[in-house]
Amino acid sequence: MDLIKKVFALLVTVFFITMLIETQASISQAMSNYELEKEIKALKEKIEGASVLSDRLTFSGAIELDFSYADDHDIGNNTVNDSTSDLDIGTVELGLEVAFHEYVTGNFILKGEALDTDDDRVFWDEAIITIQKEEFPIYFVGGKRGQPFGVFESHLISYPITKDCYEIAKTGATIGYTAESPGVDISATIYKGEALMTHMLDGAYGLDRTYLDELGSLPGWRTGGMSGTYEETDDLSSYIGNITISPIEALMLSAYYDSEPGDGDRNKTAGISVHYEIGMVTLDAEYIAALSREKHFTDNKEYKESAWFAAIAFQTMEPLEIAARYEAFDDDIAGEQDGHLTDRYSTGFTYTLFENDSFATNLMGEYRISNYEKESGSIADDKLNEAFLRLAIEF
Repeated sequence: MDLIKKVFALLVTVFFITMLIETQASISQAMSNYELEKEIKALKEKIEGASVLSDRLTFSGAIELDFSYADDHDIGNNTVNDSTSDLDIGTVELGLEVAFHEYVTGNFILKGEALDTDDDRVFWDEAIITIQKEEFPIYFVGGKRGQPFGVFESHLISYPITKDCYEIAKTGATIGYTAESPGVDISATIYKGEALMTHMLDGAYGLDRTYLDELGSLPGWRTGGMSGTYEETDDLSSYIGNITISPIEALMLSAYYDSEPGDGDRNKTAGISVHYEIGMVTLDAEYIAALSREKHFTDNKEYKESAWFAAIAFQTMEPLEIAARYEAFDDDIAGEQDGHLTDRYSTGFTYTLFENDSFATNLMGEYRISNYEKESGSIADDKLNEAFLRLAIEF
């Protein structure tokens, strides 16, 4: 009897121990499922957040491999006519568009140029904030970009001379008005600096001034015994007015005006451009000229330079476009000046090798003839032949 009691007690003990283990396992399993559900929920929230963030970001970019050839490496001396050629990564761009808000967008472009030379540089080519409500006509754009002076349309590797002379890549603030019908955009921009006069000086277009840089010294490219007296403005006193009209879908007309402080007189410049598409043909023309200029310090005269171009592009078939352009520059200086460009002829092509919705690979070629002024008896060249080839990847 005692044995039966002992066996029964043992069985009851085992039963309760088993029940206790199973109960703890169930509780543990329940806790584990709860924690797992929490982790899944947190991960889902992160994924949804990342999805929302990715929807706000748009990446773009470009890589360009450039080959160039010139039949003379020094147009200042026609007694030596050695050709020169080069192969390099001309430009690398990485762009990011961020939709901060329904009405607020940021655009940023990081750019690298001449990356395999001693003059390589990486810089922010564009960093702007745009505020514009859909169907509301007033907008604001602020930051560094090519400001709205000039259009500079190009279907060739090189840009037109109007861009060389008149591009304003500065930090500025723009307030504009736009309407879809008729297509019109009117804007006013303010910025700091003397961008156009700097182009004239750096570009060796025959203009000069007694000039001090921001450190109060003559710039390194000035030569020989000048006594500098002019110091570039440190005020926000340059401004642009721009109006663009598209009376029909294929036609765009633009007019723009710029005013910058100068040495005595303000430097005022104005321009117009036309862009027209008809079938497989695209026509572009632009004219920009000085309205007033500070006086040349050596002869106290005002030289009102001007530049213009006309171009045509023809889409011969789906992957191939051919283009041609004529451009000219007038320095408004009497007589011939060594090295001053008079006119230029360019022709070229663009062949699309691969393309989809977000990627394109283009092969481009261009041949260009430049004619220059030449003083009587000078040994300078008056002509330069150049060829360019580019493999461009855009995404």
